[in-house]
Amino acid sequence: MLKNFQAARAIAALCAAAFHLSISMALPRYGGNAAFYEITQYLGANRFFFVLSGFTIFLAHAKDIGQPAALGTFVYKRFTRLIPLYWLYTLIFSIIVWMGFGTDAKIPSNWLDWLTAITLIRFTPGAPPLTVAWTLFHELAFYAVFAVLIWNRRAGMALAAVTVALTLLFFHHPGAHDRTAWNVYTAAYNLYFLFGIGAWYLSRKAGNGVAETVLALILVAIAMPLKGLPHQLGYMILIAGFAFFLVGMAKLENSASFFAPALLVRIGNASYTLYLIHEQVQGLLLKVLMRSGLYGVLGAHLSYIVVFVGTVAIAYVVYLLVERPMVQWFRRRYEASAKPDPRFGVAA
Repeated sequence: MLKNFQAARAIAALCAAAFHLSISMALPRYGGNAAFYEITQYLGANRFFFVLSGFTIFLAHAKDIGQPAALGTFVYKRFTRLIPLYWLYTLIFSIIVWMGFGTDAKIPSNWLDWLTAITLIRFTPGAPPLTVAWTLFHELAFYAVFAVLIWNRRAGMALAAVTVALTLLFFHHPGAHDRTAWNVYTAAYNLYFLFGIGAWYLSRKAGNGVAETVLALILVAIAMPLKGLPHQLGYMILIAGFAFFLVGMAKLENSASFFAPALLVRIGNASYTLYLIHEQVQGLLLKVLMRSGLYGVLGAHLSYIVVFVGTVAIAYVVYLLVERPMVQWFRRRYEASAKPDPRFGVAA
């Protein structure tokens, strides 16, 4: 199911990039025309990553629950996959902003905000330099709960139950300027991981995935016009659609009924880099179009397409030059130092 799963990651990253590009182009300095916003406003792709994460972690580590010996491996793999690349891109972007580039870009102004940005643990309401990294605070919290599950199944279940209960009790969706240490860890976004876990569970059941894929499309179609429901309940339907989409894609690949296009799989491989840097790359390309006069020649919608394709292409090149070698280096380092796993008598 890995090819179709990578394609799902590509779709999530592409949707996030598409939505944010519409938002950026609405700014007066980029033409004041939110191209394709009537479509991209419904994508909700940032939320899809939570579903993907729930699915991913259980796919890779469900067998480790209640196995304390597996905790070190889990922490190493999750840390090296999430943090070093984020730190590197944050450092590069912060230096660029510090040098005076970036119209509205900001970096933390005090050490507590920097601590929040570096650790991805919410100590202050301050935004990280890479603003899309707000999702990573939830991601890291989910990893922490799962780590407790690995260490001790009962303790992990108790912590998960308390977290879900608090999330249901408060059920809030803090905005970009409202995030605090409290409301991030009790935000309704954290429930989306459960949809991913449920998708993983259903993907193991019999079937070719056609029914789940059709149901996913129906749920997404229903959710789009319901975006304005109170408490963002429309997004819950959208998230359910995302979850069934993952189930369908997994079963379709397992039954050899459908394999995602190779291009989409490649973009999926680069999805983390694309997600982290797409806003910065889009801003750069939009500046080029505006200052060169090409925006006036092409118009808003053609400019959108040029910037969107250019962003994906640049992100993929950065993935090849930076992310992939970094991931391979950490993998080789782990394999070289891996000790036999006492549960199986082989390397972890």
